[in-house]
Amino acid sequence: IWQRADLRLHDRADLLTAQTHGTALLPVYCFDPRQFGKTRFGFPKTGHFRSQFLRESVADLRASLQRLGSDLVIRHGVPEQILPELVQAGQIEAIYFQPEITSEERSVETAVIAAVRSINPTIQIRRFFSATLYAPTALPFPIDAVPEVFTQFRKQVEKQSTIAAPLPAPTHLPPFLP
Repeated sequence: IWQRADLRLHDRADLLTAQTHGTALLPVYCFDPRQFGKTRFGFPKTGHFRSQFLRESVADLRASLQRLGSDLVIRHGVPEQILPELVQAGQIEAIYFQPEITSEERSVETAVIAAVRSINPTIQIRRFFSATLYAPTALPFPIDAVPEVFTQFRKQVEKQSTIAAPLPAPTHLPPFLP
């Protein structure tokens, strides 16, 4: 499981799927140096407080995974290099992750998939979307027709959509894949 922005145990379809279908698990978090650089306007992408919150969140996720019999591999570097190295070194049959919405994160995702598939063309890639309150499939309109004004969006969604109940946290996880 490639850990990205969602660093919690509850409401995670990827973890629940791994709990029931996985024989071994290798949760991985990459501290991507690009996230600690500067924007094109010269502002830091990640400030001191956000950096501290991220470090604490990753540490908390690791401790939570350890309580469930797993662990968290933490690496510093770009995911499109780290994940293929792990695929090449281990017995990884699938990569689970939560896709992101923004262009930078989607570019990283595309690069990871291409790099991993260059090593193992048959590796299974499973995306589990849970980054927003409303799933894209629950919206009363296609993604490319999302209203530009929030009030219009809200009114349509409140009338025609429902929020899915949160998923429970896993009670156990498959053994950690060292």
